[in-house]
Amino acid sequence: MRQILILSILFLIIPLAFFVPFTGLVSYISMAYVRPHEWAYMPGVQISLVVALTTLAGYVIFELTRRAPQLIPNGLICLLWIQITLATLYAQSPQAAQGKFVEFSKTFLIALLLTAMVDSEKRVRWLLLGIVLSIGFLAFRSNAGILLTMGQYRIYGPGGAFEDNNDYALLLNMAAPIAFCVARGERNRWLRLICYALSVMMMITVIFTLSRGGYLGLAVVSIGLALKSKYKMVALAAVLVLGLTAYMIVPQQVVERVTTMKAPRYDESTQLRLDSWEASGRIINEHPIFGIGPRNILQAYDRYTESRIIRVSHNSFLQMAVDAGLPALLLFLGLIGLSYFRLRKSRQILKTLAPGSPLIAYSHGMEIALIGFIVSGNFLSRHDLELLYNVIALATSFRLIARDLGREAEARELAGNESQAFEPELVVR
Repeated sequence: MRQILILSILFLIIPLAFFVPFTGLVSYISMAYVRPHEWAYMPGVQISLVVALTTLAGYVIFELTRRAPQLIPNGLICLLWIQITLATLYAQSPQAAQGKFVEFSKTFLIALLLTAMVDSEKRVRWLLLGIVLSIGFLAFRSNAGILLTMGQYRIYGPGGAFEDNNDYALLLNMAAPIAFCVARGERNRWLRLICYALSVMMMITVIFTLSRGGYLGLAVVSIGLALKSKYKMVALAAVLVLGLTAYMIVPQQVVERVTTMKAPRYDESTQLRLDSWEASGRIINEHPIFGIGPRNILQAYDRYTESRIIRVSHNSFLQMAVDAGLPALLLFLGLIGLSYFRLRKSRQILKTLAPGSPLIAYSHGMEIALIGFIVSGNFLSRHDLELLYNVIALATSFRLIARDLGREAEARELAGNESQAFEPELVVR
């Protein structure tokens, strides 16, 4: 019965994505996180790819003339895609690189579609609600598992790109501040309460992933939310109290996992990660321009370290340089920095021209999400995290929306000045 229901919904979405491309965009992004095809026992079926292609076709036919692709504002993404393309062509094993190249291409295409179609406050709200509710559903399910098992087992992700506990923690660390700030900007009372609750559930789930990189990211995200509060000192004190309380009541396995962070050299997992960083440095030193190609580290790793265990870089930034060279790393860092700047600049404009806009609250959450990625991303290779590129694309959309508001304000001011200039003078007799 569940399979029939899910399949019915999926096949309803496909024609809807064609005739209403924005609905297809939200549906695709939600499906990328929830993975409903696995609930229908069809893990190998590329339903999300079909929805993406249908959305693209609908956009080209129905919205292209009204909302052209924003290629110049997305210049860094385009350059990064070109660099990854060259790295794939010059890869030591182009066949091994092709699968990852297709994944990157799909992610970048969705980012370009997002900046083209998300051009209003209303569309930003619906897209963020789709993201928050989708990832929030995963956190809700994880919290149910935590309660049923009394927190005695490590929490893993739903599968696919987020199956690993560390990857899942990174996703939740980015989503939690977004959910919290979406709640702040939400006018509907019930949706506001739901988003706050989901944000808390995401943070709780991070604790039970037993991911040490996740713990560091969660600490930074919590402090970031406190610093964004109106009462900063009170909020920081509340974070400290809640952190100490959680430390005292969580199961022993969580406490033991946290204490291993004090002496990382004596932990095998940490030592293997340090070996991966050293091996990645050697690879980058030998292949600085194009790297060795996406996903080629799996074949080349044992040539750069004595360890017999095949590993990835375990660092998103090193992995980007290993896969596509130092130019790709610089572009990747530039994208994150530019997105942070665009969010801050857009918020300054919105505070002046539209002080009641929920985009102001949203921008705070996405800023913290970027910082959360930088912290947790240093401990795992998720330079391809789709949520990161969703945030980068939204930062571009925010900047374009704020720019349009500024132009409208200038046009109104200019029109007002011209009307005053031509107004006839009153003659006093």
